[in-house]
Amino acid sequence: MPIDDYASATQLSNQLEASVPFTVRPGKPLLKVMKEKGTPISAERAYVVEKVMYSGDEGGILCMLQGNATDEEVVGASLTHLIIDPAHPLAAEVKAYQQQRTHQLKLQDERGFAALARQAKAGKLRKRKRGFGQ
Repeated sequence: MPIDDYASATQLSNQLEASVPFTVRPGKPLLKVMKEKGTPISAERAYVVEKVMYSGDEGGILCMLQGNATDEEVVGASLTHLIIDPAHPLAAEVKAYQQQRTHQLKLQDERGFAALARQAKAGKLRKRKRGFGQ
């Protein structure tokens, strides 16, 4: 099941790429991931998007971020993990894309979990009667 509508996602990606550079702030999922990686970033700090590309259903629209001109590391993040400036001309389209993609990802996860739960309930998942390797 596709997550994104390819035509609209690539169109939005191209429009965003044409509006580079623009500023964003990291969302909670990005803050958590960067903290776990040992490269914490600030929620209050604005980051400049230097490049935008569409990576398909796997990553959606990706943005390459740099905090300051002196920062050596550029961070790649999914647009769904970023907060775009409400004054940006494409803010409404970005918000709609984020909501649609997040909804589709939740549906996909629920289907996967629901399928496993049905299999377990129907007895199709094999239960181990002995320890590991026996």
